[in-house]
Amino acid sequence: MEQIRIANILKAVSVGAALAGAVFFCWYVPNVVDSIAFDYPEAAWLKWPGLAGIWGIGVLCYLALWEFWRICTRIGKDNSFCQENARSMRHIGILAFLALALLMGGSVFLICIHYMSGAFALAAAFAMCIAGGIGIVCLALSVLIKNAAKLKEENDLTI
Repeated sequence: MEQIRIANILKAVSVGAALAGAVFFCWYVPNVVDSIAFDYPEAAWLKWPGLAGIWGIGVLCYLALWEFWRICTRIGKDNSFCQENARSMRHIGILAFLALALLMGGSVFLICIHYMSGAFALAAAFAMCIAGGIGIVCLALSVLIKNAAKLKEENDLTI
């Protein structure tokens, strides 16, 4: 019963993250990009490529949330340490590194065309650190879950 409660709390957190992400990617980001395009007309041509890149990161975030939801479902079925959860955690780590690569590519592009401001560089560096950290933690957890699943399988066979 405790597993179901934990899974439901984690699912509620993921729904909250999905709603916050929807507000961020569908309302906040387009408004900020429109404001920047209005304030700097010489950079207005970057509006749609910038939105495409940011929305690409959003798609990666939602794919990671989907994998997390699958993990929560397995936790609710009292199957926390299984190979499927290890794979899902590995997928989340890979998605985080893909988001990191997208952020890095966009930042390098903006630096090359001399449109990277100090404040934007700081925000991009922060986002890259977060994405890299999530990727490392998820890949490490994937290995730990995989090892725990092997131990669980061995113990299930001995009983």
